Amino acid sequence: MNNKEIYLSLLPKYELVANEFVESSIFKNKIKYNKDFIEIKISMDDENESKRLDVVKEITSFLMKVMKENILKEYIHKTYSEIYKEQEFSIYDKSLEIFDKKEVLIRESIFNKLNNYISNNNRIDIDGFVRFRMRELIDYVSNIGDIALEEYLMKKDYDEFINVLKYFTQVQDTKIDTLKVYIRKDNSFILYDENDNIIENENDEELMNMFIKENLNYEDFLISTLLSLCPNRIIIYDSLKTNSSREIVDMIKAIFEEKVEETNKS
Repeated sequence: MNNKEIYLSLLPKYELVANEFVESSIFKNKIKYNKDFIEIKISMDDENESKRLDVVKEITSFLMKVMKENILKEYIHKTYSEIYKEQEFSIYDKSLEIFDKKEVLIRESIFNKLNNYISNNNRIDIDGFVRFRMRELIDYVSNIGDIALEEYLMKKDYDEFINVLKYFTQVQDTKIDTLKVYIRKDNSFILYDENDNIIENENDEELMNMFIKENLNYEDFLISTLLSLCPNRIIIYDSLKTNSSREIVDMIKAIFEEKVEETNKS
């Protein structure tokens, strides 16, 4: 492409993103508003390869914002607003977290498509470019929205479950003042009292039935034991130090809150 000017044509719904693009650009951009579309003219001082790549990078960043603030948001609204009206914003917020984790991959894909296109064209219909040349990315972003819903609902269920367990701590009688929890390297656990006497894993029957009904794993029986004993103070020694043991420790903290402390001492 031997042209110092590139033109972007956008639908009015992209006005906010378009204004931000023009204001933040390092190039001499001009924006024109028509009845049915917005046109942005990007002017370069020269037409060398370095400048051209800078333009591609800027338009790529612009399209990233379009994907996040328009396409992803529209997908969630159209797909989930009727069923999850009150949760729509939370689902979108969760989808942005997932999008940010995939940003490098998405940005690279957009950059490559733009770079190839701008090599031979100096006019880009943004809506057409997104719909036809980025179709697989649209599907990818839609999938991010679906994953966000799943993660949001899982988090909601988790929070509700934690609240149920917190309730048990409020109605249970305290059976021990201080409880030491050792999470061992073989993924098992052992409990001691404040005098380092081993405590047998005696679980409250109602709690056991709840955990079985929820189809929870072996580590969760540790939680049921803690709830049954309902100590005033819990000291955790984590020798395993894996994501799995971290989840257990975090759950204990979520339930017992300020009663919990971690230590590296054995």
